[in-house]
Parts: sequence; C-alpha cells; structure tokens
Amino acid sequence: MASHNYILAYSSLYALMSKKRMPLTAVNNASLVKCKATDPSFTAVTVKSPEPPLRPSANYQPNKWDYNSIKSLDSAYVHVITAEQFENKLVARLQLIDDVERLGLGHHFEEEIMHALTSISDKSDHVLEVMKEDLHAIALFFKLLRQHGLDVSQDIFSHFKDEKGSFRVSLQNDVQGLLSLYEASFLGFDGENTLEEARDFTTEHLLNLMPFMHPHLKHIVERSLELPLHWRTPRLEARWYIHQYKNSENMNPSLLLLAKLDFNLKEFKKMINWLIVLGLGERTSFARDRLVECFFYAVGIVFDPQHGLCREELTKVMTLIIILDDVYDVYGSLDELQLFTRAVERWECDGSEGLPAYMKILYNSIYNSAEELANKIQKIEGRDAMPYIGKAWADLCKAFLKEAEWHYSGYKPSLEEYLNNGWMSASGNVILVHVFLSSEQGKTKEGLQHLMNYPNLIKSSSMIFRLLNDIATSAAELERGDTPTSIHCYMIEYNMTEDQAPKKVWNLIDKSWKELNEGLANCSPLSLFFGIAAMNLARVMHYVYQYGDGHGAPDQDKENQIKSLFFMPIKLDDHAHLTWV
Repeated sequence: MASHNYILAYSSLYALMSKKRMPLTAVNNASLVKCKATDPSFTAVTVKSPEPPLRPSANYQPNKWDYNSIKSLDSAYVHVITAEQFENKLVARLQLIDDVERLGLGHHFEEEIMHALTSISDKSDHVLEVMKEDLHAIALFFKLLRQHGLDVSQDIFSHFKDEKGSFRVSLQNDVQGLLSLYEASFLGFDGENTLEEARDFTTEHLLNLMPFMHPHLKHIVERSLELPLHWRTPRLEARWYIHQYKNSENMNPSLLLLAKLDFNLKEFKKMINWLIVLGLGERTSFARDRLVECFFYAVGIVFDPQHGLCREELTKVMTLIIILDDVYDVYGSLDELQLFTRAVERWECDGSEGLPAYMKILYNSIYNSAEELANKIQKIEGRDAMPYIGKAWADLCKAFLKEAEWHYSGYKPSLEEYLNNGWMSASGNVILVHVFLSSEQGKTKEGLQHLMNYPNLIKSSSMIFRLLNDIATSAAELERGDTPTSIHCYMIEYNMTEDQAPKKVWNLIDKSWKELNEGLANCSPLSLFFGIAAMNLARVMHYVYQYGDGHGAPDQDKENQIKSLFFMPIKLDDHAHLTWV
C-alpha cells in the first residue's frame, strides 16, 4: 500500500481540573422564545414565571467538570511524520490492518484498507489454503472482513473441527489462536452455530489456561473475557491498545508515534459556549448536567477527526435528550407531558406557546438547534431536513409519554409491549438520525427514506442501549417507583427471581448484537460509515453501563477514563530518538 504523509495536530491538554466549579445554575437562564426562521433579529429574552410547585427529585449526581478550565485548554505543537508502507505478506498485512484500526488510525487509510481486504476476499480460496493451519490468522481474516461488511462464511472454521464436528482438542493450548477465535465469534449472525460453539470452546479453554499464563497475557485474556473487543468503544480501546502495542514484538515505532500524535481531540469550547447561551441551567436545574460525558459518547460513536460537525451535533442532541428524559421521568406532570408531546408532534416555530416556562426553553432549545442544523443542510445539499428531525424527536417524545402514562396509571406492560416501546425510548433513533444528517458520507434520498423507517441497524443498536440501561438501573428505578424495566417484566411475566431475569436480558443483548452484525453486512442503502456508527452507539453503552449506571451515577473510574481520553496527553518520550521529516 502506498505511504502517506500526514500533518497531525497533537493537542497537549496539560491543564488539570480546578477545584472550583461554575454551576450551570449560575449562567444566563434566558428562554429562547423567538425563532430565527420568523424573526431575523432573534434574541434571547428572559421569561419570568411564578414559583413552580414542589416536584420529585431523582437525586442525580451533579456535574463534576469545570467548564472554565476546559475552555482554557489550548493546542501545543504540530509535527509532520511519515507513515510506513503496509507489508505485503498476507498474515503480516492482516495483522497490520488490525493494529492500525485498533490504534485508532483507520481513518487515515480507509481506501487502502478496504482495497486490501477486498483483494484478499476475492482470493479467499487461495488465502484459506495458505493459512489453513493458522487459527489466529483465519480468525483475524474472518473478523476483519465481517467488521467491514464483506462476505465471509463461518464455514472457514470447519477445518479446525474433528470428524465428530467438534473443535479439535489439539487447539486447546494455542492461546493466541483461541483468543482470536473467541473475538471473531462475536461477529456472528443469528443461527451461525459454529460461532456459538467457538465461543463456548474458546471460553472454556482460555479459562483453563489462565493460571499458567504470563501476567501480561493473563490481563489481556481476562479483559477480553470480561467484554469482547467487538463490544468495546473503539476510541477508548485505542487509548488502551497504544500501551499494549508498544510492548508487542512486531511493534512498528513510526505507527506507534503516529497513533500517539493522532489521538487527542479538542472540541469542548464550542459545546460549552452553546450550553451557556441556551440558558438551560436555571430553568432545568432538576435535570442532569452531562455535557462532558455527552461529548465523550459522541467521540465514541463518530471518532474520526474529519467528522467534527457530526460530533458537535451529537453532543447537543444527547445533552437535550438527557434533560428531556428527566422531564418525562421525574419532573413533569402528566398533563404537562401530554402538552409537550403534542407541541413536538406539531413541530412549529412558535410551538412553545402555552407550555410551562421550563418546557418553553426546552422546546425552543430543541427546535432552534434542529433549525440551525437544517439550515446548514439546506445550504450544502438543498434538502429540507426539518421534517425528518421533527419526526425523530416526536417519536421519542411519544415513547417517553407512553412510559409516563404507564407509570401514572400503574399499568404493568408485558415484556413484548415494553420492548416494542423501549427500543424507541432509549433515544437511539434521534442520535442515529442526526449521525446520518450531519455527516457527509453515503447520503442519498433512498437512504434517508430507509432511515426514517428505522431499519434493524437502528432498532438493534437501540435495543442493546435499552437493555444495558435496564440491567444497570433496574434496582434504582424500582426503588423510585418508575415504570418497570425488562428485568421487572421478566420477573412478573415468567415468575423469575431478580437473579434469573438479568441472564435472560443478556440473551436478548446477544441476540440484538447478531442482528446488528447482519445489519452491517446488509446496510445498503445506508453507508458502511452509518452502520459502524450504529455499532459504536451500542459499544458506547457497554462502556457506560458495564459496572453500573455510569451515566446517572458516574464513578471515579468513569471520570478517569474521560480524563485519559481528553486531558492527559500520551507522552512521546519513548520516541525522542526518531527523526522528524
């Protein structure tokens, strides 16, 4: 593959979080009651309202981040380096592609990687003959092709089975092969039994071998068994893999340096200013402030540097979704929620008329943010995006409202009824519609129409979102008397214990992942970029809810992970001997 020169800006974010914090309640609380579309002199004005009645509180943790400190961060220096050419040997090329992508550098080599994998796939019979005794190579081949939506059958693992159809016992000591096969098994489709068998086989033997492993290898295996690579957030995984790769026997110093320089992103300032100008803080002080976390999620969903606009829009959207969720779950009365839902369904510039003051500012924030994006799309593409954005928000509000009506009436939905509404109330539809609209890749009229029917890429990703949230928050929501979760539905409908039900929910998560894998393989008329973003949404949710409710009640580990991604630049000392070109 041809080599490329890249000028990579490395943002040296050395400033530490200060102990003082500017609460959002101290910022401008102006309600946006005029609309840019009808009033060119649009300004933010303050709307005074009587003291609101006493409302319930979910006692969410306050925001931990100092926005003033984040805004003070600045870039330090720029370097120019040369990325080395990809190797020609087949297995080495596959390994290099895997390393490049796991280091977070795939966006630099998208065309080269796709060309290489397509070329290898076209000669798959020859490839499999060359590598047939190398379980690690075959599993890597399978994983890479599936990750990029290319056709590859589970039957390529048949060579590693005995005459009884079971995986050969002779494989049980091949740690690298077992680990690669284990990781590949998570890219299976529904009904691919060989991959199910592979997962069981590799899990059993990796666990048996673990006591005899070197501590470094043991840590890697334990981490994979805890959560497979396919379910991990790529950008956070890259941060971890950089440190693993530097100890690899096949480590390429130039590639490692490129990964370190390419890693940090800095788009916080614009998002903080946006939130302050909205003035949501005082009017929605009951809601969670998770702006930094939302930016982190946006980076997890779409992390390539060229998609800054998409990340900004996702950060805005997810910040507004969180406030909206707290309105429907905690703060709003049923009458208010019905009123707000009808307003969003009408989707009009002056749609906030008649709403309570706190709902006016929220409605106008949602509508005006949508209008700003729609104006950009109109200017670039000549397409009116407002109806599509409005439909996504209305569908979410209707799903939120249904759960609120269940809560107020004491109604206990069936599991099927809950899930049919729950994948929508997870909010993945709004997030992924904004991914499509705010990106520049693979956008067609046919794709947009397909998108608004919410294909399996959206449904399965959103279902994973919903189920992971249920597992993490079920106990707290039951204690607050909220709407039943999938766990509670299982317990009631199938007379299960609180220990049995989560296992059933995990089976649904695994099923949804298989549907998501198939959705990526058949994503047309949507793009591969969109399909990967849908997968990344599910992966981000695994990160958020892996050890509990990392969103409603983020712990120190979650805070440290965010700091490691944005506020702690990777040291370059190990590469002082390299020559800059």
